[in-house]
Amino acid sequence: MSSERVTRLYSLMDSAYDAKPIKDFIFASGKIPIIDPNKRRKQQRVLSPAEKQHFKIRSTVGRSNAHLKDWLITSKIMVRVPGKVAHCLMTGVLCLAAIKILQ
Repeated sequence: MSSERVTRLYSLMDSAYDAKPIKDFIFASGKIPIIDPNKRRKQQRVLSPAEKQHFKIRSTVGRSNAHLKDWLITSKIMVRVPGKVAHCLMTGVLCLAAIKILQ
């Protein structure tokens, strides 16, 4: 369903997904895989500068989501109204933005 709504060109993954069958599947679906090279492989592949930039953005988003989940949003939201849940989530996003601006 998401592929019908969003056009994406890349699949960004960490080193756990550095395997030929996974890369072949991504290429077959018409996307470009950007996978962090697995350090345990004998042949080390180096990311191009463009791939490093894409991966850097992915890492930033991952850290932001982790910070939001671990520190700014409660583990249980005890309301049933969607508007109240959205308010709790957006308050956390606003706090995260304020923290990043102040840093």
